[in-house]
Parts: sequence; C-alpha cells; structure tokens
Amino acid sequence: MRGRGWTAVAAATAIVLGATGCTGAAARTGPRALRDALLTADRLPPGYALRTGAADLTTTRAPSGGGSPEPLAEVPCEELDTDSFLTRHAPPLEDVAVGVERPPADDLDRGWSGRESLERYPPGRAARILADLLAAALRCAAPGTALVDGTRSERTVAVEPLGGGLLLHVTWRAVDGGGPVWTDRTAVLRDGDVLLVVQENGGEREAADLRAVVDAAVAAYQDAYQTAYQDVGRG
Repeated sequence: MRGRGWTAVAAATAIVLGATGCTGAAARTGPRALRDALLTADRLPPGYALRTGAADLTTTRAPSGGGSPEPLAEVPCEELDTDSFLTRHAPPLEDVAVGVERPPADDLDRGWSGRESLERYPPGRAARILADLLAAALRCAAPGTALVDGTRSERTVAVEPLGGGLLLHVTWRAVDGGGPVWTDRTAVLRDGDVLLVVQENGGEREAADLRAVVDAAVAAYQDAYQTAYQDVGRG
C-alpha cells in the first residue's frame, strides 16, 4: 500500500492543502473557524461514524501547563505513536479534534478507530513542524525495543511523503516473534499555518481505512477553505 497506494490522496492534498500561494487571508491561514472544517457525520465515508462520548470530540486541546516537553525534533521515539505527541511537543495556538471509528464488518474484521485534528500555528511555524517531524522520524528509524503490555517488543519507524506533508508509520512486533504486528499511522498535511492530522489507533495490518478518512478530511477542509476564501473576497 505504500507509495502507489497513496498516489490519489497525495495528488488531492497537493491541490487542496498546497494552495498557499494564492492571495487573500484564507489562502495563508486556512479557514477562520477550524471547528467548521472538522469531519462531521455527513462528511464521513459510508460505514464510518463519529466516536460519540469520546473525550476529545470537537474539543480544543491546546496544551497548557505540565512542564516543558522536548522540542518535536527531539521527541522520544516511543511517543511517536501516541495521540498527543504532536500537540505536546509542538503546542498550537488552536487545536480541535474529533474521533472517528468504523465498526467491525464481521468476526474477521477488527474495525478501525482513529481521530482527526486541525491545529493552527503562528505564521511560518507549521512548515517548521513538518521539518522537525521528518527529522524525528529519521532519527527514530533504527529499531528500538520497549515493553508493550508486558511483552518485549521491537519498534520500527518509517516515513514517506504525502502530498505536501508526511505519512508516519510506527510498527511494533514481539521480539520473540509471537503475537500480532501492530502498526500506528499518522498523516500530517499542511495548509499555510494549519496542520490537518489524521491518526489511527494500532491495527494488525495497513488497511485502506486511514486513506478513506484522509480523503474525507481533505474534502471537509476544502469546503471550509472555499467558504473562508469567498468570505475574504466579499470583504
């Protein structure tokens, strides 16, 4: 699935989230109201739903307090597959998120669970964050080991381009070769000062779910982007 499997998504995101060369405030900063650009129930692909009751459902999660974590380029490798690693190590000015899930289709299907977030940064900061994320992923590419649910496991990290952003893979497998292989993936796309992030919770295989959710998230963002751009034009 890597490489060619993401060609269509990369092309779409390059068009939608790479349009920062246009004139007007909307082109430079993205939609004025980030919450309006999040995925909603009617914007999801068939079979997917919002995670109702999730603590991070359409809430602003910009971190406050809790000390000063390492810069993103120096993030501990074991944190690259946690929900909050990006906002913890690169705190945004504004951050909204929504949980997404796909129930299992049958007894052989584990379903899918993940989240989308939109994060707004000061001018010029979002581009630097992408560079820092790439640096962290490359630094963590060498396999490392840790205890995962009591099992000594090996972690591998891989990163590839996705449109104007990055697709991060973090894979865990038991050192003794037993048990499943778990993969967490994070797609990070940029529009000016805004990062669009889609993260999945660990799965036993790299299914097409993340790609479907990224497609839907890009379409939702595009709708909000066009509305904001039209508002600027009318102003």
